[in-house]
Amino acid sequence: MAAADKLTRWLDLLSALLRRHHGAAFADLRRDVPGYVAGDIDEQSVMRTFERDKDELRDFGVAIETLADSDGGESRYRLLPVAFYLPFLALCESRLVPAIEVRTIARPQGIGYQSLPVLAITPDECLTLRRAAARVRALGNPTLEADAAAAIAKLERDVGLLPIGEPLTASVKVQASTFDVLSDALSARQRVSFSYASMGRNRTSMRTVEPYGLLFLTGHWYLVAHDADQQALRQFRVSRISKPKYNAARKQPDYVIPATFDLEAHAASRQAWELGDEEAVSVVVAFRGESGQVLQGMQLGEDASVPSQRCFRVRRRDPFLRWVLTFGGDAAIVSPDDWRAAWRALLQETLAAHHAAHATVLNTALPTEVA
Repeated sequence: MAAADKLTRWLDLLSALLRRHHGAAFADLRRDVPGYVAGDIDEQSVMRTFERDKDELRDFGVAIETLADSDGGESRYRLLPVAFYLPFLALCESRLVPAIEVRTIARPQGIGYQSLPVLAITPDECLTLRRAAARVRALGNPTLEADAAAAIAKLERDVGLLPIGEPLTASVKVQASTFDVLSDALSARQRVSFSYASMGRNRTSMRTVEPYGLLFLTGHWYLVAHDADQQALRQFRVSRISKPKYNAARKQPDYVIPATFDLEAHAASRQAWELGDEEAVSVVVAFRGESGQVLQGMQLGEDASVPSQRCFRVRRRDPFLRWVLTFGGDAAIVSPDDWRAAWRALLQETLAAHHAAHATVLNTALPTEVA
């Protein structure tokens, strides 16, 4: 009830301020705000409530001005509509912005609307907005994706801006809900349980973890958490998490994130093949040469028995094999045997694809009788 009463006072106060272009003293404003009717409450308490409401609205970005009286009289308060309402949107019919080519929207009749400026959007800017929304959706954050889709939908209704992509699917909405639950559990420092689909093990199991943070790496969102069962730090891909639950009613935190843990440093130190909750496999890679790429790659591994070899702890095989291929022959997997065999098979597939593409280019570029 207290929160509802405060919200009602805020709305009444904003309405009273917007009706007065030249400002008003508190004595005038309180007549329009039922929440400021004193009753059995002393005047000083009512004034403190008003000051607190005014400061909280300012913290939200509401530009309430205080106009001091030079004669020492009571201060007046003002909220200009131009500083409160968003501008009206218009769509330019061409890349230029002459007034006659701006198609404006009919303004609602009423106090505060007629003095607002017009924000003209050109066709090029419409295209930029669509591309920006598409980039946001491509980040993989379901919450941001929903916000981007809602923003474009509003622009489409107001100025005819074409919507981007397809409407949000049920799976995206489920991911958004999952993301929200994980964020809430992290903020409350509560253990969270969920069903997790492990790609490496090809099975789904229940996990109970202590969330340390959420990070975006290699095109996906991951939950970094301490696995209570494994007693180790793990990364769980959010898109593979379902039915997350935590005790929202519990007021005391379940755990404390170690002071030595730094999420930004953790993210910077992760490679694509290190992400996931699978058991790490020790993979030995032999390097040759002293190019910058080779020296940098060797720094990512640990010491092995041979100086030119490095040991890597890998949780995801495919990204690691592709990374080794980027060295163009200056890196080769030594062990385990099955990993070496998989790497050589991928190498052969890559060479075959390269030769096929090269032959296609030659056949396209040369005359038929020469090809």
